Amino acid sequence: MPRPSSQRAASAPRERLVHACERLMPSDGPRWDLGFDLASAVVGAIVLLLIAMTFGDYGITWDETWHLNYGRHVIHWYASFFADDAALSYRADYLYGGSFDGLGYLARQISPFDKYATIHLFGASVACFGLLGAWKFGRLLGGPAAGFATLVLLVLTPVWYGHMFNNPKDMPFAVGYVWALYYEVRILISMPAVPRSEWAKASFALGVAMSVRIAGLLTLCYLFMIVGLWILWRAREARDARLIPRYLLRFSPQLLGTTLGAWALMLILWPWAQLHPIRRPLIALARMSAFNLHERGMPFGSRRISTLSPPADYLLRYFTFKLPELIIVLVVAALGVFIVRAVRLRKRTKLARLGQVPADLSPVDRDERRRVALGGFLVFAILFPPLYTIAKRSPLYDGLRHFLFLVPIFAVVAGVTLTKGVRLLAARSRAGAWGVNVLVVAYCVRMVLAMVHLHPHEYLFFNSFIGRLPGAYLKYSTDYYGNTYKEGFETLREHLWRTERERYLKGPYVVDACMPDFIAREYLGSNFVLKRSGGPPAEFWLGYTRNNCYLKHKESPELTRVEREDTLLVLIRDLRSDEQRDEVSTRQRPASKPSQRGKPVNKNKARKPGLEHTQGSRAKPTDKAKPESKAAKAKAKPEAAKPKAAKPKAAKPKAEGSR
Repeated sequence: MPRPSSQRAASAPRERLVHACERLMPSDGPRWDLGFDLASAVVGAIVLLLIAMTFGDYGITWDETWHLNYGRHVIHWYASFFADDAALSYRADYLYGGSFDGLGYLARQISPFDKYATIHLFGASVACFGLLGAWKFGRLLGGPAAGFATLVLLVLTPVWYGHMFNNPKDMPFAVGYVWALYYEVRILISMPAVPRSEWAKASFALGVAMSVRIAGLLTLCYLFMIVGLWILWRAREARDARLIPRYLLRFSPQLLGTTLGAWALMLILWPWAQLHPIRRPLIALARMSAFNLHERGMPFGSRRISTLSPPADYLLRYFTFKLPELIIVLVVAALGVFIVRAVRLRKRTKLARLGQVPADLSPVDRDERRRVALGGFLVFAILFPPLYTIAKRSPLYDGLRHFLFLVPIFAVVAGVTLTKGVRLLAARSRAGAWGVNVLVVAYCVRMVLAMVHLHPHEYLFFNSFIGRLPGAYLKYSTDYYGNTYKEGFETLREHLWRTERERYLKGPYVVDACMPDFIAREYLGSNFVLKRSGGPPAEFWLGYTRNNCYLKHKESPELTRVEREDTLLVLIRDLRSDEQRDEVSTRQRPASKPSQRGKPVNKNKARKPGLEHTQGSRAKPTDKAKPESKAAKAKAKPEAAKPKAAKPKAAKPKAEGSR
C-alpha cells in the first residue's frame, strides 16, 4: 500500500541521509562487515567485563571528593526547593555544570558499594558511551572495519582507559565532545535536507558536553561554522549571492531550536547558571580560559615550568609522548593525505572554472568533495582547541588531562586511516596487507601487556618516543592525580605483615603522607592512624614524585616502594628511631594471619592484607629495609601468637585541603 504524500515527504530527508552515508561508507562485503560488527560487540563486552572486575582497584584522585560534594549540593538545590544554595558558591566547582556529579550522587543512593567505588563504576559506564560514540564515528567514515579499528585503538590507549574510572570532569566531557562531532558530521553529510531527528540528537549531544564543562560551547560554534561555510560554498558554486539569505532563513529555525535545546539541557543541573542563563555561562567560559587557582611548578624536559606560563610546545610534547605510537603515526599520515587530496581537489576545481575540464561533477567527484570537507572539519576540530590555548597563553597542568576530549577523535582518524591503507594495499598485494595486519595485531598485544603491567595506573603510560615510563621519570608529570597512593598503603600493610607481624597485630601505626587528609583516611582501616598536630610522631611516610614529595624525610631509611617498569611511583620511609626498629625486630615472631582489621582469623581463610591489589614484584621492599635480627629468629616460636586486636584510634578530622 503506497504511503501518503506527507509521510513520503517526511521520510525523504532520512532516506537521502542514509543514501549519502552509504556512498561515503566503504564496505568489505556483507560477510566481512557483519564480522567486524560482531567483533566490535565482543570487544565492547570484554571492556564491560573488565570494568566489572577491576573498578575497585583504582585509587581516589584529588578531584573526586570535591565532585562528590558538589553533586550532593546540586541535588539538594532541588530537594530543598532552592533553599539549600550551597551549589551556588561551592569552591570553584560552581563554575562547572553538575550533570555528571548530580547523576553520580543519585547513583550512590541506590548502589551497594561505597561512594568512591560507586562513582568509579558510574564513571567507567559513562566512558563506555564514549567508546560507543567513537565506534559509530569511525564506522560512519570508514565502514564497519574502521569502526572496529577505532574501538580497539581507543580501548588500547592507556591515557583514555586509565581516566575512565576516576576522572569526574574530563572524561564525561570527552564523551559529550565525540558524540557532538559525530552528529555534526552527519548534519554536514545530509545538507541541505537534514532530518529533524539529526538536529534533535545533535542538540542533546551538545547539551551533554556543555553540561559538564562550558568549553562544550565550542561544539555549538562548530555547528554554526559548518552550516555557514556550507551556505557560502553553495552560493559560490551557483554564483548567486541571493542564496545566502534564503538558506539562512531556511536553517535559522533548526539552528535556533538546536541551540535552545542544548542550552536548556546544560542548565538543568547547573544551579549557578540558572540564575542568569545567558550571562553566567559566558562568565564561566571567560574564567575557565584563564583559570589560575592551581599555580605550581612542573617538570618539563630539563627544566621546571609554571602552570600559568606553559611553553608553546607543552601540549605537542604530551600528545607525542602519551599516545600510542601507532595512533601518532596514523594521524600524521592522515594529515599528509588530507593535504594532498585538498590540493588536488582545488586544482581540479580551478581547471573546471577555466573550462579545461568538464564543469559538471560526477558522483565520485561530489563524494570526494564531501570527504575533503569532512577531513577539513576533523583537522579543525583537532587543531583549533590547542592552538587557541597556545595563542591565548592559557594555564595548563596535569599533562594532557584537560585535552582528553581530543583522544577519541585521534582514535577515529587513526582507525579510518589504518583501514583505508590496508584496503589500498590489499588491492595491490594481499600478502602485504596480511603482513600489515599481523604487525598491527602484534602491536595491539604489546599494548595489552603494557596496560596489564601498569594496572591500575594505566594513565601513567608514556610511549617509546621518550623511553616509556623510565624515560619520562622526573622529566614529565607521571602520577599527578594520586592514584598510586591506594597501592602505597596496601604495599605498606603487606610489608609490615611480612616483616613484623606481632607489632602489626598489636595496634595501629601512625602514618603521614603527601596527600589530602580526607583521602588518606579512606585508606587507613584499623592498621593505621593519620598523624595529628600535637599527637605522636609519624612512624611512616608515604611520598609520591609530584612536587618532590618523595624527597621529604631523606634522612630516614627507605622501607618499601611502589614501582612500575622499574620506576618509582610511591616511596615509603620508616621514620622510627633505630631503637624502635630494633625492639620490633627483637620481639618479632610468627603469628596467625590477620584480617584487614587486624584480628586473628582461621588459618584456612587467612589472606595477607593488601595482596588483592599489590601486584607481586611491582611493589617490593628496597635493599635499605632492615632485615630481621638473628635474636628474633632464635626466639621465634612455631605456634601462632594470638594477641588481642587493638581498636583503631579515631582520627580527628582536619580541615579539607591538600598538604
